[in-house]
Formats: sequence, structure tokens, C-alpha cells
Amino acid sequence: MDFISVGQEARGFIAIGQHATGVIAFGQVATGVVAVGQLARGVFCLGQAALGFIGWGQLGLGVLHAVGMVGAGGRGFGLVIRLVPSLGKKRIPPQTTTLDAIYAGQPGWIEVDLFYDNGGIGFGSQGQRLPIKLDRKLVGDASRLTAHGPVHVWANLKRVGQVVVCERIVHQPPRPYESKSWFTLGAFQFVGLLVLCCVWWLGVGNELIKVFEELASG
Repeated sequence: MDFISVGQEARGFIAIGQHATGVIAFGQVATGVVAVGQLARGVFCLGQAALGFIGWGQLGLGVLHAVGMVGAGGRGFGLVIRLVPSLGKKRIPPQTTTLDAIYAGQPGWIEVDLFYDNGGIGFGSQGQRLPIKLDRKLVGDASRLTAHGPVHVWANLKRVGQVVVCERIVHQPPRPYESKSWFTLGAFQFVGLLVLCCVWWLGVGNELIKVFEELASG
């Protein structure tokens, strides 16, 4: 196999042609570890249609990652069907203080329960309502959070005169896997990923193995 091959059926370590096959390939139909072309196949692929471990194109298919106007992949951007179930990102809670420190004039965060009862929206801890006033700018968000019952939140408090006021609320939303539908959707995603792996192997894997065998044989 030549180090650099140029031609209609180029085949080399670096291949440039209409049908280019190599470790690095550029062509209308390019197959390689790095492939760039209208139809790019391999590992790192960029083209109008791309099929690889990473496939970026108008039609992007990537086992690990895909980008495209349409496509599918383990992860991706654009109108890409994501085939690896998302665990979501865990929100890092703020550093907390105590209610006594708030009353002493030191603003900070405390960990409390947010709920709605006959007395309206309030904050509580260990089943006891706390003397905290909610900033009216937060009433709408707080109402939505408590629509299905009490929620655990972090409240940013400061003392205004003799009253402790909550000016911000941080809420840890449920992680995707806490939803019952996550497992069903995850099963379909896993099957889709297996299908994509098979498509990659049948369409690209065997060809790449031949390329490496030719390189090894000199």
C-alpha cells in the first residue's frame, strides 16, 4: 500500500480520490480512520453523510457522537436521536449556613422544605414551619414547584429588619432515571445503539480491517 495514493480508486495511508480508502481519506466516497467526503465512513468522519464512531454531517451517524441536521448516535447535537440513555447532571448544592447566622445578619443558604398549606407557601424543617418570608418575585416559581407536594430546596436568605426573606431558591430536579419511562425508553435506545453498531461493522469495520492488514503486510 502506498503512503500517498491519488486517483479514482485511491488506496493508501493517505488516499485522495473519488473512491478513497486509507487511514486518512479524502474523496467523494471516503473510508478511513479519518474520512472526509460527501459520503464519509470510518472512525472520525465528516461529510454530507457520515458513518463512524464520530459522524458529523448533514446526515450524521456516530456510535459515540453524531452531529447533523438529522442523524443518530450515542450522543450528539442537532436533530440527532440519542442512543445512550441520559443520567442527567447532578446539581452541586450551595454551601449552607444556619438560621441563627441569618438572624445575626449574615446572608446565606439553608436547606429546607418548600410546601403549600392553608397558610400559603412556606418553608419548613423537621415538620415545623419556619418564620421565613418569600420574596413575591418567587411566588410563581414556588407555586409550580409545590404543585405536586412538598419539595426539598436550598433557600438564599437575608435579614431585612426583623424579618428573614428568601430571595432565591435552588431546586434539584428529578434525575432522568428516576422516571418509570426511563427504563422503557432506555431499552429502545440500547437496541438502536446495537443496530447502529451492526450497521457500522457491516458498512465500515471489515473494510478498515483490510486496510490495516495491507499496511501490516507492507
